[in-house]
Amino acid sequence: MLVKLSEKEISNCKQAATLRWQLARASGVANQRRDKSRNDNDLDLLGIKAEVCVAKIFEIDHNPFQLGIDSGKDLWLGDISIDVKATFYRTGKLLFKNIDSFKADCSILVCQQSDNTFNVVGYCSQKEFQKRSALIDLGHGVGSALEQDQLYPLEKLWSYHVKEKLGN
Repeated sequence: MLVKLSEKEISNCKQAATLRWQLARASGVANQRRDKSRNDNDLDLLGIKAEVCVAKIFEIDHNPFQLGIDSGKDLWLGDISIDVKATFYRTGKLLFKNIDSFKADCSILVCQQSDNTFNVVGYCSQKEFQKRSALIDLGHGVGSALEQDQLYPLEKLWSYHVKEKLGN
């Protein structure tokens, strides 16, 4: 699902990204970035933009200026925790450093299309990721990954959420 962010949303994302990486580094929290061709702000900005896109789709109240150590749970859809994973690549994969770093109930993959347009590709539950992911090395170290065509459509997550909310 393609999502286009407004100029105001982009501006807020830029401010929040700068605040996040400056606060994290000032607090002594080491960046876990593997892609050395990007800087901290690039990665934080992409991640915040992706979170805003997912929040827009599911109408989740999300504050990009929320601070704190990343717990692996970026958003909540009711009682479902979501780890939003973003990539600069249109054909990117859902990647985790290892199986144990998948902390949320599910993860949603967001691929950047342009500076303000993103493809929210799909999602996978933690349990399914553990079963179906494969080890891969994209030149930055081995991690666990799923291809885009192995992800579930967002409609399935929405349906699950509504059923949980209604007690079904």
